[in-house]
Amino acid sequence: MEVDGLMRVVAKTALAPWGGSLAVLDRYEAGIRMATNLQLNFAKTVRVEPIRTLASTLAGATRDVGAAQLSVARWFLDD
Repeated sequence: MEVDGLMRVVAKTALAPWGGSLAVLDRYEAGIRMATNLQLNFAKTVRVEPIRTLASTLAGATRDVGAAQLSVARWFLDD
C-alpha cells in the first residue's frame, strides 16, 4: 500500500466516529459559510466605511481560504 493510501485510510478511520469524512467536511463547510455570513452581516451593519470595507474583504478571504481547504480535503479523501 502506498503512503498516501495509508494516510487516507487512517484519516477516514479517525473521522468515522463523527459520521465519516463527508459529514465532517459538510459541517466544516457550514462553519465557513456561517463565519462568512457573520462577517458580511457585520459589514452591512457598520456605518464606518474603513471598517465596513475591511469586514467585507475579510469575509471574502474567509470564503476563499475555506473553499481551498475544502477542495484539498475532498480531493485527498476521495476514493
